[in-house]
Amino acid sequence: MKKVLLFFALMLAMAAQADVLGEYSFVGTLGDKIPVRLKFAVNGDEIAVGEIFYPKAKNPAPILVVGAPTEDGWYYLKEYQSDGTITGTMLFRIEEDENEEAYIAEGNWTNPRTEKSLPMKNFQTNDDALTGPIDVTAYLDYEDPQNIGREYAYSIWNPRYGSMMGGCVKFRGAGKNKLHFEVSNAPGNIAEGKSAPDRPAVLGEATHDYFFYENVNDCDYGFSAHFFKKFVVLKTTTKYDTLGCFGMGVAFDGVYIKVKQ
Repeated sequence: MKKVLLFFALMLAMAAQADVLGEYSFVGTLGDKIPVRLKFAVNGDEIAVGEIFYPKAKNPAPILVVGAPTEDGWYYLKEYQSDGTITGTMLFRIEEDENEEAYIAEGNWTNPRTEKSLPMKNFQTNDDALTGPIDVTAYLDYEDPQNIGREYAYSIWNPRYGSMMGGCVKFRGAGKNKLHFEVSNAPGNIAEGKSAPDRPAVLGEATHDYFFYENVNDCDYGFSAHFFKKFVVLKTTTKYDTLGCFGMGVAFDGVYIKVKQ
């Protein structure tokens, strides 16, 4: 009986997480002087998530990183503090050596506020990149619908306006497995929209950890929301011409950190 229970528990855990396609663990430096440990995993929805750790920081602690692989084999990750503030961005390319060990062939880390950029040097595979038995694939666990937060947000320094700017998503229940939403995304220009009063978003039938919503603001724009334990990912699902609903070059797309349960 115990074996049967363990089997079903394993199946449930696998269903609650998108397929993990890769897991990476590196140790290297930013420039020549700042040691860094980086560990992240990538799933079938092309979401990369994990932790970065600066052992010589004043108060060293793991920082959440979330991003995605690009079409040409690069990775773009951002550092998120618990309030959604983005404190660093990374763009890098991974290759393998003759022993099939992954390493970062080239890349840069950038401070969004100062725009100072440092090369990512000597990032080699190291299974002990972070202290303790940290399983970064756990970040890819989808959220239980009962635990979806009321508010998710992010902010990043915009040098053009000389201030922090970003986005916020608010959710409220609208019945079983249904949500009303309100989105305001303004990293520069503004994209705003909300669910129609008589048409809430409906969570997926099987896992209830995502939804697709069409015709936002009655202007044919559509997007998806995928809920994870610490954040929600919004992605545009309609064609480029539907972005005319908003300010030029902006939509709902982004990673929003859970700030209110």
